[in-house]
Amino acid sequence: MRRRADPGACASSPTKLVSTWAAPGSADFKPKKILVTWPATEQSMRLSAEVRMSQLIPNSVTSTSVFLNGEEGDKERVRARINELGIDTVVVMRPIAVDSTVEYVPPSVSTYSSGPGMYGYWGSSYYTVYDPGYTREKTVAVIETEVYAVEGEKLLWISRSNTINPESVSKAVDTIISANVESMRAQGLIGN
Repeated sequence: MRRRADPGACASSPTKLVSTWAAPGSADFKPKKILVTWPATEQSMRLSAEVRMSQLIPNSVTSTSVFLNGEEGDKERVRARINELGIDTVVVMRPIAVDSTVEYVPPSVSTYSSGPGMYGYWGSSYYTVYDPGYTREKTVAVIETEVYAVEGEKLLWISRSNTINPESVSKAVDTIISANVESMRAQGLIGN
């Protein structure tokens, strides 16, 4: 058995927001200063994701620039620092799941006619084509994005996105962030 590249499955699919929800009246909320965070154990991944978020979301700061590594575990310290900096909104993007499935396509035999041949009698033949079977792998990254108002820790907006067969982690993160920021703008949660 061998693995075969399926053009439809291997090409990076765009990120799709599979669900979004906005709290009633959330479009009236106009954030002044936004904290963006991508909780991840790998610091380089976290830093690049937060920097990309801050580039696309106006008036935002990254959690990596506000908190020391590991400081986010102390909820009271986080609240105090957020209030000290005048942050009124928090955007959290976090991976929920990365699922991989392998589909087996069984072997097949197909027979094709070469046509009627000379004068419909001579030279007609049949060809048999054998496909030995193969497997296809499909990977789906699921990301949840939440927007909170700091006052009252009220959830303003939430989305779930799927990215199918991402080419690379950095490209997937970029498309995920872009799709969510575009949707937040459409909802009126953030400005241009």
